[in-house]
Order: sequence, then structure tokens, then C-alpha cells
Amino acid sequence: MIEDLLVAAFLSLAPVASRPDGTAGDGSPAEGVLQLSLEECVRGVLQRNVALRLAELSQAETATEVTRALGAFDPELYASATETDAEQPTASSFQSPKNRSLNGGTGLRGLYRTGLAYDLAYQLAYNRQSPTNPFFGLNPTVSSDLTLHLTQPLLRNFGSTVTEAPVEQARLLVARGDLDLYARIQETAFSAVQAYWNLVKARRDRDTAQAALAVADELVRNNQKRLEAGVMTRLDVLTAQAEAARRLEQKIRAENAVGRAEDALKLLLSPGVDLDEWRVAVEPTTPAGVGDEPLPAEEEAIVAAFADRADLRALEIDLRAADLNLAVTENQSLPQLDLLGSYGYAGLAGKQSGGKNKNNLDLWGNSLAPIRDLDFSTWALGFSLSRPLGNRVAEAVERKARYAKERAYVTWLERRMNVVHELRGALRDVADGRAATQAATQSRILAEQQYQAEVVRLENQHSTTFQVREAQRDLFEAQANETAAITQYEVLLAGLERSRGRLAQHYGVQWRPEERLEGARP
Repeated sequence: MIEDLLVAAFLSLAPVASRPDGTAGDGSPAEGVLQLSLEECVRGVLQRNVALRLAELSQAETATEVTRALGAFDPELYASATETDAEQPTASSFQSPKNRSLNGGTGLRGLYRTGLAYDLAYQLAYNRQSPTNPFFGLNPTVSSDLTLHLTQPLLRNFGSTVTEAPVEQARLLVARGDLDLYARIQETAFSAVQAYWNLVKARRDRDTAQAALAVADELVRNNQKRLEAGVMTRLDVLTAQAEAARRLEQKIRAENAVGRAEDALKLLLSPGVDLDEWRVAVEPTTPAGVGDEPLPAEEEAIVAAFADRADLRALEIDLRAADLNLAVTENQSLPQLDLLGSYGYAGLAGKQSGGKNKNNLDLWGNSLAPIRDLDFSTWALGFSLSRPLGNRVAEAVERKARYAKERAYVTWLERRMNVVHELRGALRDVADGRAATQAATQSRILAEQQYQAEVVRLENQHSTTFQVREAQRDLFEAQANETAAITQYEVLLAGLERSRGRLAQHYGVQWRPEERLEGARP
């Protein structure tokens, strides 16, 4: 199902190149590099994620309930046969000591959508007495009976609303499951976006740590030269070396963070258990940055979210199910009044004493002749009425259904308020994130200039190693803050689209759950 919703082709995890440092981000040998754009990453996760596949299979199982419920209206063909051979003492010459009989029947029965139960039945009875009783003209006898029995409820269990309620409930269950799956797709898409930018941040932090280590090593070398020239003390060299050791530690931690971020993204892509796939290094290719796209209008975004949010639409399905359940329980509180009717024909055949010998097959054919000729008809018409005194069980069930409907409505109303709250907060978060990113960029520019100025002062012996080191820390902290702000802004944008209920649509998901709801079969 999920593959059908995506317009992208299946994303392979095949490596495309070798990693420059020969590792997979966690120190293990890399099998290659997988270059991924954000769109390729999200589509690949939606196509490959094992957790989504499990949810899809579970929903496919739920969809079979519609067919199962429709099976209640499938006609049933039945048949039965019983042979009896009895021998018993007699107290009268009018009785035969030995009696052999065969009774059988077949028919077609079922339920119609109005609640009408029908049963078209054919009954066959064969009887043979031994010895033949002279007071009875036929021995053996074969009788046939063809009758249509009808039972139509007039109050309780009347109408398609009640009889088709299990089918409609199953359809609503399937529709809700589809919406739950769609909400799961939205959350998985957001997790993919989040994991992608987390990896971008980890790689940038690693690059910053590598640059910081290179600068620290360069400072150690410069201070060592100045010490040898007699213009710097040994303490300055030791200070620079301590800073270089700390930068090396930070670089190792940053490398491990890249490995963890890669593994988190790979887990979403579900590469399996082959270590070669896990060793593939993931290289993001989509640049992070703050665009100038305008934010949607608040009222417009909220109205659209009411239509697009899968969780809200799922609660609307719950409302429909509660309405249906209430209608059924109201019907079940009515008296039981059924209209009963039957109509049929009967035939009889047998061998007369001293008559022409006929086999049993001929006798059966003779018993069918009166039915064929519509000679002997039988009909019956009546009604059946019942009602529990007090009817407290049905009344309690009905009250419970009313409370359930009210609870479903309040839950739906609460979710709508939460959607408004969430979307307003997401809009503010994006605005804050954009401002934070711009501020972090300006702080990074200032830190770069301050560091360059401090290096020049040190070269002119107007500064100290400690001051240069502090300027370095300010610079790399500003670079890390800028990276965090930019990637967080990208995540906040994705969070806004998730709040609007349309994040997955940006990556090719085409969703129309109402088609499955309206269809007669899944």
C-alpha cells in the first residue's frame, strides 16, 4: 500500500563512493558512501521502514473484516439425511413389527438486508413396513414437501440500519485504520526529516571539531617557535597543548556522534542485518539554510489542518461509529414483533398392495409430480410478539451508547482545540527559529572577526595565548550554535507541516482514504 502512495522509485542503499577517511562514522571500515538528498531520504524511509510495513500488514488484516461482515448475507446451502431401521414387538395386527425409513432434506437459507430470514426447504420421507399391513394401501411410501419459510422483523432487527450495522462498523474500522496508518506515515516522515538534519548537524559539528583541532595544533606549533625564539614562556606552550588535547577529545566525541546519527537514520531506512549495509556512510546533500518563504496565514492554516489532519478525521470516524451504534441500540430496545409466513406444496407416492412393482426412484418421481403440478398447497401466516418486562438491559445499553457518543464528540472537540494550539505554537516556533538562526549567523560573523583580530594582536605581541584560546572557543561555539539553529529551523519547518497534516504530501504521498470507506469491499 505505502509503495502505491509514493511516486518515487524504490531507493537502494547501494554505496556510490568510498569515504575519504575510510570509515563509516563510527570508526569501523566503511563500505562506501550513500549520498542522500532530504527528499530521497524521506521517500526511502517511507518505502523501506519495517515499522510502517508492520502497521500496513496489521491494517490489511483489519480490512478483511469487511468481507467477513458481508458474509452474513451470503446464502447457505444445507442438506441432511437420516436412515432408521427399527424392529419391535407389536400388540395389534394393525402394526408392522419392522419399519425402515429414510428422511432427508436440502435447502437454501439466508438473511436479506431488511432483516428478512428466508428458508426454501425440500423434505423427503421414505417409509417401508414389513410385513405389509393389509389395512394400509401404500407400502412403501415416498412423500415430498417443498416449502418457503419467511420471517420478517417489524420492530426490533428491522431494516438495513441494523442488519448492515456490522458491515458499516467494519468499514468504519477500516477507514479509521487507514487514517491511523496515514498519521503513522506523517510521524515517520517527520522522524526521517529530524534524523536527516540531526546527521547534518553532527557532521557539521565534526567538521568544526576537526577545524578546531587543526587551529589548536597550529597554535601549539607557533607557541613552540616563539618559545624557542625566547618571546614566549613555557606556560603558554603548555596551555596551547592542553587546549589541543581537549580539542582532540571533542573531535573523537563528534566522530562518535556522527556514527550514532547515521545509525539512527539507517534504522529508519531498515537496511536489514547485513553489516555491509550498516557500514555505508550516509552523506547528506541537501544544504541547510533559512529561506525567505512566507509563513501561512494562521486562520488559513488552521482551516486546512481541520481537513488534512488524519488524527482529527479519525475522530470524525469515531463519531460516525458512535451514531451507528446508538441507532442499533435504540432499535434493540423495541419489542420483538415478527411476521411469520410459509407457503409450499406436497406430494405422496407409494406402491399399492398387489399393484405393479415400482422401484424407489420411480416412487420418488411420482411424489414430485403433485409439486410440479401445484396440486396440494399449504400456506400459513402469523406473527410473534415478545418484550422483556422492564427492558432494563436494553435501556442500559442504549444509555451507554449515548454516553459513548457524547464522549466521542467531546474528544473530537478537544482534539480540534489541540490542533489550534499546536498549529499556533508551530507558527511561533518557526518565527522564533528564523530569528534565532539570523542572530546565530551574526554572532558567528562577529566571532570570526574577533578571532582574526586576536590572532593579529598575538603576532604583534599585544595578546596572550589565553586570549587567543578564548577567542577560538567563542568562534567554535558560535559556529556550533549557528549549525544548531539552522538545522533546528529546518526541523521546525517540518514540524509545522506535520501540524498542518501535509508533511508526507511533500514527498509524494497521495492519500484518499475515503475511497476505501465508500467501497463495498476493501
